[in-house]
Amino acid sequence: MNIKLYLINYLTKRLLKCVTEDDILQIVEGSYVYRRHNLSSDEITQLKEEAKLLSESFLWRLMVKELEYHAFMIMSTKAKTNNDIIFGKALFYSGFLYRRFLEGLVKRR
Repeated sequence: MNIKLYLINYLTKRLLKCVTEDDILQIVEGSYVYRRHNLSSDEITQLKEEAKLLSESFLWRLMVKELEYHAFMIMSTKAKTNNDIIFGKALFYSGFLYRRFLEGLVKRR
């Protein structure tokens, strides 16, 4: 392994905050679990309402378009390496994951 890759791996392991399953919302057999706590029906209702409001908001549409614009620019006019293309695709995928998360909350009963 060259020194550059070693340094990147070393810094990544020590400087980035690790996200665990406890840090994300899990839906297990109809129960909503966050940080090992089952959400109450009021919390679930509020979460779904917030997801619906966000997914229908002008701000959300602007944020998604901003992400997609930068992804497109990185992949097209600014791309100098294959890694630039991969990074642009990763940005598009991030947007997809966010949309799927919101849609899943809004549609889930």
